[in-house]
Formats: sequence, C-alpha cells, structure tokens
Amino acid sequence: MADTSSARAFCNNEVAFLAWRLPAPIPGCLGFSIDRVITAEPDAGSRRTLPAWVGFEGQSNPGWRPQDTRVWPVQKFSWRDLTLRRLRDGSRVRDAGFTCHYEITPVGLAAPGRQPLPAPGPATYTGAPVPLFVCGPALPTNDLTVTSSFGAITATFNNGVLSTQNLRHLLGLPDHGVPDTGWVAAALAQVGGKGRAYLAGDILPLLRGVFDRAERDDLQLFAALYELSDPELIGLIEAHKARVSLILTTAGHDAGSAEDGGTTAGGRWDTTNAAVRPKLHDWLGARMQDRMFNTPARIGHNKFVVLATRADPPAPVAVLTGSTNWTPTGLAGQSNNALVIEDRDAAAAYHAYWRRLHDDVQPVPDPIRAPLASKQGPALRQADKSASDAAPAGTVLRLWFAPNTDRPTKGPDVPPDLAEVFAAIDAARHAILLLCFNPGAPSVIDRAVAAALARPDLLVQGAVSAPEVLPGPKPAKQTITLPNGRTVTIPPPAVTPAAIDGHPANKLLMVRASALRVQTGDLQPELLTTGHAIIHDKVIVIDPMQAEGCVVVTGSHNLGFKASYCNDENLVILRGNQPLAAAYAAHVLDVFEHYRFRAVQEERYIAALRTTGAPPPADTGGGFLHTDDGWQAGYFDGSKGGDRDYFLG
Repeated sequence: MADTSSARAFCNNEVAFLAWRLPAPIPGCLGFSIDRVITAEPDAGSRRTLPAWVGFEGQSNPGWRPQDTRVWPVQKFSWRDLTLRRLRDGSRVRDAGFTCHYEITPVGLAAPGRQPLPAPGPATYTGAPVPLFVCGPALPTNDLTVTSSFGAITATFNNGVLSTQNLRHLLGLPDHGVPDTGWVAAALAQVGGKGRAYLAGDILPLLRGVFDRAERDDLQLFAALYELSDPELIGLIEAHKARVSLILTTAGHDAGSAEDGGTTAGGRWDTTNAAVRPKLHDWLGARMQDRMFNTPARIGHNKFVVLATRADPPAPVAVLTGSTNWTPTGLAGQSNNALVIEDRDAAAAYHAYWRRLHDDVQPVPDPIRAPLASKQGPALRQADKSASDAAPAGTVLRLWFAPNTDRPTKGPDVPPDLAEVFAAIDAARHAILLLCFNPGAPSVIDRAVAAALARPDLLVQGAVSAPEVLPGPKPAKQTITLPNGRTVTIPPPAVTPAAIDGHPANKLLMVRASALRVQTGDLQPELLTTGHAIIHDKVIVIDPMQAEGCVVVTGSHNLGFKASYCNDENLVILRGNQPLAAAYAAHVLDVFEHYRFRAVQEERYIAALRTTGAPPPADTGGGFLHTDDGWQAGYFDGSKGGDRDYFLG
C-alpha cells in the first residue's frame, strides 16, 4: 500500500489545530504522542510533549493533574494544542511571534522491534500504568508562526468557555457539584486575576493597546458601544477621557419598579449600563451621547472604536471591531473575537457611520430607564444601504452597517448585507465553518444548511448558543416528574440529526453549547454560563485552506434578518487573506470541538430522561482511553473524521 501519511497544522495566537492521516490502521496502536518543536532561534530545537488529562480505562485522575501524551496518547486523528502560548493555570504566557511545528508519533503495545517510550515522570493518577512503545515513524507537520498579525489585520480571540474541567482549578473552586455562578462571575471581573487573564486571552491586551496607542500617537477615540460594565475598561475610559467620544446605547432590562425608574407596563431598562452612565456624562460632557431604544424591538449592538487624529476634521487611521462586549462576561465568560483594521479607508467608513449614528438622535425618556418605542431614522437607513470598500495589504474588505432597510421591523426580503454573505455561502467550494449566538430566522444558518443538503461534498460545521436555531426538527416542549418529585423540562436537541427533511446530512454537523450535567468518568459537572450568551461570536469562515476564495465574516452583526432590519450593527467581509482565514478557522474549530463532546453527552442525558424518566446515573469509571487498537476503525471505515481530509488539503 502506498504511503499516504500526512499531517498539517494551523493556528491563531491562542490555539493550534492539527490533523493527520495514515494509509492503514497500525496493529496494537493505542494513539499518538505529540511534540511541539520550536524551529527558529533562539530556542530552535526545544520541544515539549503536549499535556493530557484523561487516562486509560481502569485509571483515574481525581486531582485533574496533567501527564503528557507519552502516558495518555491522543486516540483521534486531529487535536487542538490549547497550551500553544498559555499554561492552563493562566499564570504564564509565551511571547507570540515564534515558529514551530509538531511531530505526531504513533504509540502502542509492545511488539518486536518497537522501542519503549522514555520513562515518564512520577504518576499522579491511580490505576496500573500502560507501558507504551513507538510503533511507527513520527509525522511532522508544516511550520507555523504563532501571531495575531495578518497583514493590516490584527485578529485576537479569547478562551471564554466556562464548561471546562479546568475552570475550578483555574479559579480555585471546590471539587464536586456545578461551580457557583456568583463566584465565577466575580472572578471574571477581578482585574489582574489569573482566571480573568487566561479566559480573556488576547482580547483584553488588544483593548488596552487601543488606549495606549491613542496616548502614544496623540489620537482620539470614537466609540459606539452596546454594553459597558467592565471595571477595567471603564477605568481606561476615565483615564483617557480627554480623548474619548462615546455613543452608549440601551443594554439590559428587568421588571424594575416605579421607584427605581421602571413601570408596571415595561419594567426598567438599561440595567447593564445604568451605573456607569452618569459618570460618563461627568467625564465626557458633550462627547457622551445616550442612544436609548428601551424596547425589545431593536438594540444598538455595535462594539467598535475608531482611532483618529486630533485634527479638525479628524483623520481616521484604524478601527477596532468584533463581537466582544465591554463587560466581564464579554471579555472572559463567552467565546468572542476582536480585530483591529489598520486601514484609513476602513477607519473612515466606520467614522462616517459613527457620525450618522450621532446625527440620528433618539429621544431620551424621563426617567431614562422608562420604556420607549424608538426606531432609527430614514436618513441612517438609506445611507447604510451601500457597502464601503477597502483594500489594505493582503485583504479585500467590504464593510456593511445597519439598519439598512426601509422597513423598521423584520420583513421577508433579504437585506443587502446578508445578500452578499449569502452569495459567499452559495459560492463555497469546500467548507463553511461558523459560530453563532442567536441569529434568529431567517439567517446564515438556514443558508449554510441548504448548501450542505444540496451539496453532500460540502463540509459545514459549527456551534450555536441558542437551541432554537440548531438545524433539524424541534420537538414539543415536554416536562416530566423525576423520582424525587422535582419536575424538569427535557432539553432541546444538542446535535444536528443525521438527516433533515429527508436529505442525509453527510458533512453537516452543528452542535449547541452544552455542559456536563452529571459526573462522567473523571469529569465533574460543569457550569455552562454566567449570563445569557455562551457562544457570542458572529463568525463565518469559508474555504479557509484556499488562498483564492477564502472568506471571513465577522463584526457585531448576529447574522440574521432582524439584525439588518432593526439594529445598529456592523459587519466585515474579509477576502483573500488565507492566514487570517486559517486563524479564524482554528478559533471556530476550538469552540466547535469543545462543545461537540459535551453535546453528545447532552444527547445521552436527554435520551435517559425520555426513556427512564430520570437523568443518567453518575459514571465514576475514571479514564476513557481504550486499551486495545479498535478505536482506529472508525477513521478507516468512514464513520469518523470526515472533516479531516479537507484540513489536510
């Protein structure tokens, strides 16, 4: 048999994604040991074997302490390197800019000619060791450079996934039971805390850098924000208040009372921003504008900052945008991205939009937290109907702003911004990857699913936050009574079904964000969220492995019709920057792979409720790794790893 072995890796500044293939199963193979090898000076040749936390059947890791993949190998043909720059305790970060590759070595049972792996360090697990031997040559990947810089674009991502085993160890939470929501929320807001630093990833340094640059280069900042409650970011605004002009909209709503600004009919609005709003007026004066909607019908959903000279008129030089709200949860408690575009044309387009928002004055209620029925005016809507173009080195940009329809409520016609996104989805040749919060319907999810069903060769993968937008049938809500007398509503599906409307979903797999509900081996129950959103990214990546045709879509836009018809939004379409597309693909796959395992466990939980009327019993079996070579079969009979071939090119 011809040797068709190959391996490939790509990364962003937080995580690397690896995929590999072999021509045939290896007898006695129990998985792969993976080394990261630095390939450039001053550390050229230094290597680290990637850590692992899950042991073999019959072993247990109750303290959740890492071994490495020479002890607990990878029983898959793809992997994520979550320690590319950060140790899991969040205390140390490797400087970016280094170059590395990976060496993926098959390991397994003893056999003639096989050499034993070097003796590992002291065991921190229970159960009998499984001695491993090298059972084939190492597969080297390509070299990759770990960076957040992609030409004129700086792209950053956080690690804001809370449903992890690492969370309780990262934050020093007690074992057993779901971590306390209040405790975790406090840790996310703890300025300087290691948990916040790890979870926020490179997004928080990027935001700090915007203010540092404004001071260094004597720039002013024009910001349009939806939510503003993070103490560190508020402090940065105060410290640089002479440079900031801010449009801050309504965020948050509760029942309230007449005494604190609410009404019986409409409750109390702006609960998220209410505490800081008076301070902002004091600090910024006339450079602070309240943009109050105070209605569920529309929101001012932007989170962008334009950097511009202090000339009159100002000359825009760069813009920061993305999905990250300026809250502790936005930074560290949900998945997000943020990017800076170093291009005067792009910055000018955002600044012009900022001026249009500023001129589209909305009434301010009295009291300010009372309900309204505000809507954007026709001049703003008309101007937003046209896209702006920019072409920084290495990238072709299309910039859209919303609302961009005459109608102020969602209608049946495809809005102009989504028409361009839909066309890009229809033109995909190989793969569509996506992360969405809740785009509503119609949305990019409907279009991507239609493309997958029409073209069985098209890979469509992604993860969503809201269960109602997961493709497939929606079972009627069902409530059951548990043996202890407590009632529970059976959750909606967590994984795309194998077929939709009679069409096989061969390469279509979408999952919803999920957390472990019961003990599963060594894995303890997890916290899913401290707020409303879990996956907050609004990202589509099309054909990320191709230099021609690769597309990244991101921004604040939730990628559904309502956002275009009703909300203040911005949307960026980036074409032709393949390293950037690969970086966004690594982020999507990181989040998708994390939730895929948990979504499968959620499906088992749902099945147990439906069939037995009770949750599945806790499994305290310890490790999951197989002690025979049968785990390879699915990767050679086609039932597993269908996405691998695309990422291997």
